[in-house]
Amino acid sequence: MSGNNLIVNNNGRKRRITTPLIALLIAVVISIAFAGVFVYYPMTVTLQPVQPPVYFAVGTNSNKDDLGNSVSDTTYTSNTIYVSIISSGTSLDITVHPTYQVTYYKNVAIVYNNDPTKAYKVCFRVETSLNLPAGSEAYLYIYSQGDTRSLSGYPKPAPSGFLAQIYLTSTDKKCVPTTLGSKQSYEMDLYIYIPGGGNLETTYTANLLLIYTPQTSENPPGT
Repeated sequence: MSGNNLIVNNNGRKRRITTPLIALLIAVVISIAFAGVFVYYPMTVTLQPVQPPVYFAVGTNSNKDDLGNSVSDTTYTSNTIYVSIISSGTSLDITVHPTYQVTYYKNVAIVYNNDPTKAYKVCFRVETSLNLPAGSEAYLYIYSQGDTRSLSGYPKPAPSGFLAQIYLTSTDKKCVPTTLGSKQSYEMDLYIYIPGGGNLETTYTANLLLIYTPQTSENPPGT
């Protein structure tokens, strides 16, 4: 080799190959080596669906009388604490009819663990919050099965003794600090505070996710 050139002998004749040409030849050889071999291993993914071990169920006050009446085409219908759960127990709709100041709804629905052996960590995540009038508050409270409720304070009484408080007026996310044991349930209460005065819209809606896992030592993604 001399300088940047390579001298090769081809049938007794010398031929000069420049450095750029050498680099091109090397690049071609390397690209062929990397792109020409593929290895395939077999792999199996099997799904075996099960019935949901944790699901929603009605509470002791589901579908009982609520405040006021609804009007449709001049027909008056008494309001109820409306609770609707699909047959698998994996989707829950609640409609309540609060008024000004504090309205508290006790045990409107429950989260039940039907697993005969496992405990589960249960979390809640608010995806769409309630856009209530300024100064309002709204919470989902989680209680242990059969716990006594106590609201104290004046002029705006507040509950105590709950396991978790989930804010419904912001995109809150929270896990219940205890695990839900086998054949046990969490009871869900609603607390609504709307200051007196001002106009109320017809409907406010929050969208939440119930998230649970048998891996009780870690929080699910996004919580």
